[in-house]
Amino acid sequence: MTTLAMLALLVAGLLSYGHLPISSMPNVAYPTINVKVSFPGALPETMASSVALPLEKQFMAIPGLRLVSSNNTLGNTSIILQFEIDKDTTTAAQDVQEAITSAIPNLPPNLPFGPTYRKVNPAQLPIIYLTLTSKTMRRSDLYTYGNTLIGQRISMIEGVSQVTTYGSVLAMRVQVDPAELAAHDVTLTELAEAITLENAFIATGQLDGSIEAPIISVDGQLMTGAAYDSLIVAYRNGTPVRIQDFGRAVESFANNKILSRFVDAEGVQPSITLAIQRAPEANTVEIADHIYQLLGSLKSEIPPAVDLHVVFDRSIPVREAIHDAIWTLFIALLLVVLVIFFFLGKVRDTVIPSLVLPMSVISTFIVMRVLNFTLDSLSVLALTIAVGFIIDDAVVVLENIIRRIEKGDSPFHAAMEGSRQIGFTIVSMSLSLVAVFIPMLFMGGLIGRIFREFAITLTAITVISGLISLTLTPMLSSRFIPAEADEKAGAKEWSSRANQAMQKVYRKMLLAVLHHRFAALAIALLCTLATVFLLYYLPVDFVPDEDLSFFVIYTQEREGGSSYSMLEDENKLIDLLRSNPAVDNVVAISSYSEYRKGLNLVHLKPVGQRPSIQKVIEDIYKDMKKIDGIQGFIKNIPLIDLATGQENRAAYQFALRSLQIDKIFPSARMLLEKMRLDPMFQGVNSDMEVDTPQVNVKILRDKASTLGVTATDIENAFSFSYSGNFISRIQTPIDQYYVILELYPEYQRQVNILNDIWLRSAISNELVPLSATMNVSEGIGASSINHIDQFPSVTMSFNLAPGVALETALNRLYDLTREVVQPEVTSHPIGAAQTFKESIKSSGYLLILTIFTIYIILGILYESFVHPITILTTLPPATFGGLITLLIFGLPLSMYSFLGIILLIGIVKKNGIMVVDFALENIRNEGMSPQEAIIDSCMVRFRPIMMTTAAAIFGVLPIALGAGANAAARRPLGLVIIGGLLFAQMITLFITPILYLAMERINEKITWRNG
Repeated sequence: MTTLAMLALLVAGLLSYGHLPISSMPNVAYPTINVKVSFPGALPETMASSVALPLEKQFMAIPGLRLVSSNNTLGNTSIILQFEIDKDTTTAAQDVQEAITSAIPNLPPNLPFGPTYRKVNPAQLPIIYLTLTSKTMRRSDLYTYGNTLIGQRISMIEGVSQVTTYGSVLAMRVQVDPAELAAHDVTLTELAEAITLENAFIATGQLDGSIEAPIISVDGQLMTGAAYDSLIVAYRNGTPVRIQDFGRAVESFANNKILSRFVDAEGVQPSITLAIQRAPEANTVEIADHIYQLLGSLKSEIPPAVDLHVVFDRSIPVREAIHDAIWTLFIALLLVVLVIFFFLGKVRDTVIPSLVLPMSVISTFIVMRVLNFTLDSLSVLALTIAVGFIIDDAVVVLENIIRRIEKGDSPFHAAMEGSRQIGFTIVSMSLSLVAVFIPMLFMGGLIGRIFREFAITLTAITVISGLISLTLTPMLSSRFIPAEADEKAGAKEWSSRANQAMQKVYRKMLLAVLHHRFAALAIALLCTLATVFLLYYLPVDFVPDEDLSFFVIYTQEREGGSSYSMLEDENKLIDLLRSNPAVDNVVAISSYSEYRKGLNLVHLKPVGQRPSIQKVIEDIYKDMKKIDGIQGFIKNIPLIDLATGQENRAAYQFALRSLQIDKIFPSARMLLEKMRLDPMFQGVNSDMEVDTPQVNVKILRDKASTLGVTATDIENAFSFSYSGNFISRIQTPIDQYYVILELYPEYQRQVNILNDIWLRSAISNELVPLSATMNVSEGIGASSINHIDQFPSVTMSFNLAPGVALETALNRLYDLTREVVQPEVTSHPIGAAQTFKESIKSSGYLLILTIFTIYIILGILYESFVHPITILTTLPPATFGGLITLLIFGLPLSMYSFLGIILLIGIVKKNGIMVVDFALENIRNEGMSPQEAIIDSCMVRFRPIMMTTAAAIFGVLPIALGAGANAAARRPLGLVIIGGLLFAQMITLFITPILYLAMERINEKITWRNG
């Protein structure tokens, strides 16, 4: 029956493994919704007060809301709603829609477009960047293929939340000379009205005859530049006035400032780039597979002249990491088996417990599949680590069976009695180990969600290995282990001699230490104090970044910088990046999302062909300082992307907010200056844009009224000259394009051209100079106004200098804030920094709760208040060993390091259980004294303790060595476990017996008093 049960588990586990989705980390993220509103031409102040604020007031009433932030620019408002981790995204979207509906009566009545929302976090980096280039095709046609054929089809894939096309749709730009326009007695408003009337697309219906019903088709649309050039817009003195008389029509782009270029060894080519973002609950690898399937089906529709480049694909490093993690798991399995062979010395004896390892791992896949877990870095890491300590159960069972055989029992009797004798110990070890993971299951927040899959996976494999060890191991032992008389040969004899020699040395040392109990107790106390000190002394960090051979450079000029100047600086940056031997290719996007900003997607050569990504970033930072007038901010791809807000140009964010807007900007300026001078911080930038050059127009209303000109006339003149808003549409079978009216580009560069713009008087019907109706002055103002939770805010983004831990940087930032930020301004971290701060608070409680849970479980199992304390005394030396290892290697206490400490607690206390449990059995069954019992227990359990400790060390050795893709982040976990086990093994083998005797005396006194 046991064989059939194991076979069923094997088949079910392999089938489950084949259906487990692949991911980089557990699929957890804060539910985020992005609300957007467009009001062309409205000032940032107008968007903030008239559009954002009414919406924010309604959003703030939604339950489960974590953060509300808004960015208000010229004509656009973007509001980010981030919810608590437990909030259902669908429910959140319904709440947002209801709030928008409630806010609509308070929005401007002339708002041309209503608020829209998407379930997407714009601050998170896309999972895939695709770039299209062509040496022969026009950019407008390239955009059509990229956006319409590919982008829109990709957006239909389940799990894709948004596809952003870096480029621009085709547009017809009617450009005019204002002086020539006035010379022909035509105003901009009249020209716009004429174009709108002549470019008609109206439903014309159909006839209905006695036999046929033909459709009426009228060519009301103007489709080409030549058609617009020859368009008659007015008659003056009986002569037709055409657009070509004072201007021209140019087939251009709706946004003719943005320019995307693909840069590689072959040169620089114009390009169209697609950025694909996934929905919070979607799987990156599955989306990538669907995208590649789609691209394969579209291959026949894409012309040969179009080249498609995958600039970045997040699924590739995910697959590589999981592939390497699986190999690491196999290596750990092999190392653990070799350790068992070293101690047992017989292939047959080694195979029996070794079968528990693959059976436990494969059976755990069933639990992971049932719970909809993914095969990610943490779950595979959990399985790899578990290999080192789940072998304990089978080894302890097998060792006890072999020991009884060596004493003369038959294999069958030894298997039955040995497993029965050790059964309580196995249950105690398994339950106490599960107790380590129980607190993780109840952790709140995002870190709790991340740990939850890790903890459940470890809990499952621990319970499964215990069950298999108590069933499969005795069964195999009873059938395949012969009498001891046949076993004394070869490696078995050598192994037996080695074990006896180690036991002999250990016995002498143990007896010597028992005569110096106070010194041993002093060492235990020093370990405890040193552990507490190191927990406070070691710097605390979050999660290290990965090396994915890809990062983003955000560039910007001074406030008010033009698109022409930005293009020149982007060209310098392109030359700089092309000269860097580590760079493979670059997508350089100029004037996105403002004239003065740029976006550069940098793909590096493979890891083995270049320095580390940190070194490459440092070199580029130094080189960018040589480009005058431009600032560059580099963002590496984080392991867990917790960015929030509109566009985060660095890894961490720190926000200031205040009711008093006159207080927040001076404080932000001083804090930014301090941060930029501090060597701890790199790439410091902010979303504060309040020094943008402005042309302030004050309407002379009385004079304008006298001249027959209204404010609407004046604003329309500016809109038609400079705004780039469309005045009409061109409808085609595959898309619609805009018709834009504007001045010639050379007339858009200086304010004095306003003297050449004329308006039509409603009183005299004569032309009136625009300059006569207003006063013009130059100044500065805000190009962007931001809110957090309705209050005006400024968000600083920053990276850390190499070797600086996040906790150290945040403490320094708090000090700087106290120095320069005014009392009326509040400050707090957001995004990843906020999650880190929350995780620090919970980690200490988690550690205490873990120890308390272990004590309760052991107290229940042993029905004692005292003996669990004896077992728990193994923890301080182990924790000290793990922490001192981090100190030696110069590593901070990161999330992975903390996981290592939690696991170390679970592994080390199993040794204490084996010793204490057997000593208690000696007292109960053999009538030994406490000292005799503990000495005998230490000698009997010495081999399984050494065996299981060595197995645990070799199980995590591949992790500590940093084997596999992007394994550097996980390396501290392995180092903590190895360092802790090595130190604990040297200390606890001697201190645990002494502490046991001390606790036994206390227990006897308690029992005597109660008796």
